[in-house]
Amino acid sequence: MINYLTDKTYKAGGYLRLSIEDDNKNNESISIKNQRAFIKDFALKNNIEIYDYYVDDGYSGGNFDRPAFRRLINDIENGVIDCVITKDMSRLGREFIETGNYVFKYFPEHNVRYIAILDNYDSLTPNGVEDIIPFKAVINDMYIKDISKKIKSVRHDMMKKGEFVGSSVPFGYKRSEENNKLLVIDEYAAPIVKKIFELKDSGKSEGMIARILTNDGISPPDVYRGKKMKKVTVTTNIWKASSVKHILENEVYIGTLIQGKYERVSLKSKKKRLLPKSKWIIKKGALPQIVSTELFEKVNTPKRKTDTRHRQYDYLLKGLVVCGECGKTMLVRRVKGKNDSTKITPIYLCRTYATYRNHVCTMHYYREEDLNELVLKEIRTILIKYSNNESLEKKYETSLCDLNVLSEYEANLKEYKSKMITIDKVISDLYKDRANNIISNEEFFGIKSDLEKDRKNCAEKIVDLEISVSEAKNILTDEKTKRKYINEFLNAKNPDKEVLRTFVNRIEIHEDKSVKIFFNFNLNEVKYG
Repeated sequence: MINYLTDKTYKAGGYLRLSIEDDNKNNESISIKNQRAFIKDFALKNNIEIYDYYVDDGYSGGNFDRPAFRRLINDIENGVIDCVITKDMSRLGREFIETGNYVFKYFPEHNVRYIAILDNYDSLTPNGVEDIIPFKAVINDMYIKDISKKIKSVRHDMMKKGEFVGSSVPFGYKRSEENNKLLVIDEYAAPIVKKIFELKDSGKSEGMIARILTNDGISPPDVYRGKKMKKVTVTTNIWKASSVKHILENEVYIGTLIQGKYERVSLKSKKKRLLPKSKWIIKKGALPQIVSTELFEKVNTPKRKTDTRHRQYDYLLKGLVVCGECGKTMLVRRVKGKNDSTKITPIYLCRTYATYRNHVCTMHYYREEDLNELVLKEIRTILIKYSNNESLEKKYETSLCDLNVLSEYEANLKEYKSKMITIDKVISDLYKDRANNIISNEEFFGIKSDLEKDRKNCAEKIVDLEISVSEAKNILTDEKTKRKYINEFLNAKNPDKEVLRTFVNRIEIHEDKSVKIFFNFNLNEVKYG
């Protein structure tokens, strides 16, 4: 045991970690309970105050992306603790490069004393043990690699036997209650899968099938499985054509289990890459079939190509027109006349409504030809006045400059800066609440984490908006460029898209068919009833 001769009372964080591999060994000597008792006893004997225990139960030592460890580092950064104690160095981590970085660089730079009890290591009293620490870290790293290979081998053997080792069960199946590595038919979801194949066989498109399922009140796969959504939107409970397509193409529904399609690029990275099909582990007959092989092959047979030519139309305002209700870019649909089917009329239609229907946004549109005429006429009217009359020029700039894109950027910038100040004040108050025991440490870190995410998003928005404001100001103050574009536009009988985009930032179409044109120059917003 190490003896310490220091008058300072350190405020320490006891760090405890147990990986799944360690737990499977049923080794009581490295259990969380044992580690806690060992560190507590050590601290009492050596005049060290334990501020808190940081426990990562079920986390590998191969990387440092662990919730309790991140909380430990956060407390170090905030000056809450100045000492870290682990039972041995392998509890801190088994990846030798990052472990060494924390032990020999990060902790010393932050004046943090580090103690690995069983390794007889204390950064406060060097005794030569530190010389062999890197070798121990390398051995721990080798241990992780060896364990990883064994786990991979075991998983592959399970896949070859037809056992399911994935985390997300395919829609239509559920885990067997007797063996969670085996999948059985989900009595609720399987008929829905069968219905999807039958609808496709009857000639329905993936998009139409998605609408039928949504109209029938059937929850999409992620919602049905209770998957936690990062962000709930108006389309969360709506089936998507991509989900339907994935089901139609998945061989699992004819009993074929395909696994091992991806592998990590390296042991220390979470990024995965797709393997060639020859390396996939395919087990036919591993699952009960939901649809017949004949039906599966029928709906997945490539359609014979016809000689029909699909033209690409490049409409004048395409890409500039957005829905004033949902903000999505509007698409162009070519519709046949009611009385004359040979007459084709292009219209701008809300993309969200066209894709999902089901009360997501609303059915509103605008004839492409009418919109072109309206926009071009208004631009010409303003530019003629602007270029021919200096007093009118001044009048227009005075009356409209508050509504242009630059003003919009500046208003948003002001809003985000104000939000940043508010977040900083809330964080400051949060520290006071914790110091006064108004909130617990757990509540403090949970709230602080959310606030810091909001603060980061605000900071990123502020940077983007400052760049946009700068660029917009450069354009607005460049009189030569402005005059050049005005003359080009007025002299052209049919202005092209490139010239048009120098003036128009976006065009909003609302449900009541009102139109808002947002200009890039100080000619900005004009409303139409």
